[in-house]
Amino acid sequence: MKNTLYMTHDLSFIPDHTLPEGYQFQFFSDFDDRNHWAEIETAANEFQIEASALRRFQNECEPHLDEVRKRLIFLLNPNGNYAGTTMAWFNAYNHQTIGRLHWTAIHPAYQGQKLAKPLIAKAMNVLAQHHNQAYLKTQPHNLAAIHNYLHFGFQPLLIDEASKQTWNHVYAKLSDT
Repeated sequence: MKNTLYMTHDLSFIPDHTLPEGYQFQFFSDFDDRNHWAEIETAANEFQIEASALRRFQNECEPHLDEVRKRLIFLLNPNGNYAGTTMAWFNAYNHQTIGRLHWTAIHPAYQGQKLAKPLIAKAMNVLAQHHNQAYLKTQPHNLAAIHNYLHFGFQPLLIDEASKQTWNHVYAKLSDT
């Protein structure tokens, strides 16, 4: 089974989701924020150790800090603790530069509190300020995330027969939940 699934969105309609009371968004603002990003991404199992996350941030994001300040979004709880993050990023895709919903993660201490949808909505609105199309990559086992992406209008990209089979498997799993 293919490990990576792609989804696309034309950014013409973005559902609105309000943050729970007391929560707020904050954009990347200083060098310490890279540590908050690494901690959330590691806690959400994107990396085994924070040092790996920090290396990835250094390689992928630090060369574009001006864009990071406009596109990396944190979700803070009512006490100002970092609860989640996402990037309204961009990449070359199909021979053009389009938006990319990237590195979306909710810290495990805050999962299940209906925070992902407001975070995704915020990122998609930022994407729509810069692009008229976006994509994302996800994994077949991320059923909760895929469910959210479908809710937002992301459409599966059926690249080949293997991706069609994987999507059929994902849809079967989603209908079982």
